[in-house]
Amino acid sequence: RLRESRARYRLGVIMDPDGDRIRFADHVMQIPMNYFGAMALHFLHVHKGIDGVAVKSVGTSNFVNAIAERHGIHVRETQVGFKNFRPFLIPSAKERAIVAFEESDGISGYNHTLEKDALFGLLLAIEMVATTGKNLSEYLSDLFKEYGYYYPDRSGIEVDRSLIGAPLKERLSIIRKRYPEGSTIKIGERALKVKKVITVDGTKLLLEDGSWLMIRPSGTEPKVRFYIESRTPEGKEAIFTTARRLTEEAIRG
Repeated sequence: RLRESRARYRLGVIMDPDGDRIRFADHVMQIPMNYFGAMALHFLHVHKGIDGVAVKSVGTSNFVNAIAERHGIHVRETQVGFKNFRPFLIPSAKERAIVAFEESDGISGYNHTLEKDALFGLLLAIEMVATTGKNLSEYLSDLFKEYGYYYPDRSGIEVDRSLIGAPLKERLSIIRKRYPEGSTIKIGERALKVKKVITVDGTKLLLEDGSWLMIRPSGTEPKVRFYIESRTPEGKEAIFTTARRLTEEAIRG
């Protein structure tokens, strides 16, 4: 509705009722946490001089990785769940988070709370606009041009209820055995090498073109969740198709 408005507003936000999740927009586009968290790292390090590490859940976009690598910042990827960021957010941490965020719209950062906080994100967004003189979409566009374009998304499928918990986790673990580092996987019409395998939470396959897919079983529901990232908008569906295929093959055994 705001995007369709003729008003050229500088900043719009939506927060959940308990104030721990936030998403941003301006008159050009909506900015999810996959992007805003990366923008936050760039702003806090480049404009405010804060050093430390970048912390994100393993299913979160690798856009922040590209920015961090350019600036010599280590990235720590954790299991899904904001509680896993706490060791990096406490004041006594050996590796203190410049920013800690997850794709599901939670964020915190240096000298702030151990929990996700929408107000932290809001104040940071306001400071970004005030300091840079740019709307968030303009700032993001500049970062895309400098560090590359990333297109994350997520989906999933339901499975038989008898597989909930350990049985599903065990069956899906075969994916990491079938596709180790250096192996080849078909994505659409292309055969891509698996550059790296991350097994922090489910199985995440990083591919040679910078895209990736992650297959993660739910521990409490009959569902398998897919997190993916393409380097082009049109490449997402082929990655989702591959994630579904690998999952169905693993479940069949």
